[in-house]
Amino acid sequence: MRIYISILGTVCLLLACSAEEKNASKTDLKENWQKGATAFLSSETNLLSFGVIDINQLLTKSIYDSELSESGLVPLDMIEDYSKVIRTELPIYYAVKSDTTGDLTDPELVVLCKIKNTDLAIETIKKDFQIGEVINENNVKFILENEIKMGLTESEMILLISENITNDEAKISIQNTIDALQSNKTNKGITEIITAKEDIIFALNIEPIQKYVSPVSKTGDLKTNKSMTGTITMQLSFKNGKVIMTNKNYLSKELTESNLFAKNSKQMVNKLGAGSPIAALTMALDMQGLEKLKRQYLPKSISNTIQDSDLDPSLKNLVPKELSIIEAFIQKDGIQNYINGNVAFGQYSNDGTHTEYSAYLGIGSGFAEILKNEFQPMSGFFHSLEIDDTKMELYTSKTNGEQNETNTLKLKPEFKDLGEKPISAFLDIERHPYKELLWNDKVSKRIVELLKHVTLNADLEGGELILTMKDGQTNAITQLANLIPSLILGSIFQ
Repeated sequence: MRIYISILGTVCLLLACSAEEKNASKTDLKENWQKGATAFLSSETNLLSFGVIDINQLLTKSIYDSELSESGLVPLDMIEDYSKVIRTELPIYYAVKSDTTGDLTDPELVVLCKIKNTDLAIETIKKDFQIGEVINENNVKFILENEIKMGLTESEMILLISENITNDEAKISIQNTIDALQSNKTNKGITEIITAKEDIIFALNIEPIQKYVSPVSKTGDLKTNKSMTGTITMQLSFKNGKVIMTNKNYLSKELTESNLFAKNSKQMVNKLGAGSPIAALTMALDMQGLEKLKRQYLPKSISNTIQDSDLDPSLKNLVPKELSIIEAFIQKDGIQNYINGNVAFGQYSNDGTHTEYSAYLGIGSGFAEILKNEFQPMSGFFHSLEIDDTKMELYTSKTNGEQNETNTLKLKPEFKDLGEKPISAFLDIERHPYKELLWNDKVSKRIVELLKHVTLNADLEGGELILTMKDGQTNAITQLANLIPSLILGSIFQ
């Protein structure tokens, strides 16, 4: 008996060690791939945008775990073929580049993925596409067809998509990409962005865009101003019962310290009407910081800058004439003479059918008379209306009037974070009597029926938009994918 126990123990130990080695191998493979992607992205001097797609998570959540997998609507055989070629357990990276002059009108898209076998990859591609000749140079197999060019090494596949690039230029670009993947270049910011554990990551570099816009808009200050640098990122994650969109801004110190926002908008929560709102917005901007930024970057106003630019006349005509009138007053008296950046808006439904409102707007003396002329003739429609040189305060019902000791604000637990950031909002879709306004066809109606509420909290450093579903146990994208078969069949037989 002891012999059998010893043998069983040895087998278990070997299996455990094998599993640990396999997991360690996967971890090392992912880390090395991330290092290679970081090296490539760090080597690019004309990088406009870059990002990551967790293809394994997206395939699992949207197809394999959903009703799509059994619907016959998705080419599972094709997906399985490519899953045998592409290492779907590793992320796919992409980069959008401008040309060497910084021209944004003809960008290049580069897509990077790890593959298991080069020959199998080519054979699989041949099943679905006419690829012509495969060119083998310097241990790289090139497929150069139309706008999509490919380069395959033993373990990587590089896709290059560009309208005007020649085959020779494409080969050079792909070879440079391969060399960059094998370099040791690093960038702390890029590493932090692409290693986030999200389903989709999108990053946008500010500097190349402002350099391109500057001569077009004829705002020379932008070209030399070092504060207009940094990266804006959006991270999309599909969780059980939630879609989470996270924004993180990696901005210059000058821009971060420009004081465009207050620390939070908690004071504006106190300006909401009493009761339990079905929607609310609180905002607290620092108008002094905004005015300074405007003077620095738009000294001639938005409308004048656009009209004086080299933009197409059809685009210039889209600018409303009223904007120039409003900006003329602002140019003369300053933004703070009209608004102080504080806003609180609430929407209520006490009977589940009709809606009431509360609104607070912090203003300057220059705006008071304008608002009085507009709103005082309608004062009979409101429970209360007060306008002076510092604010406009409006409540449409007594029940949802100004907060006091007996008439208090009653936020649902899901919305207790309202006001934690300078821009803060929520929409209680489930309780909203007019949610049909959110849809205009059967598809959007079915999607809205899955939703419970939306929350938003943001400041200059970033923010978070969370879409919460009624079903909190099933992954959000799986729920959306489950709709597709019935929607398609419904459209066929309607």
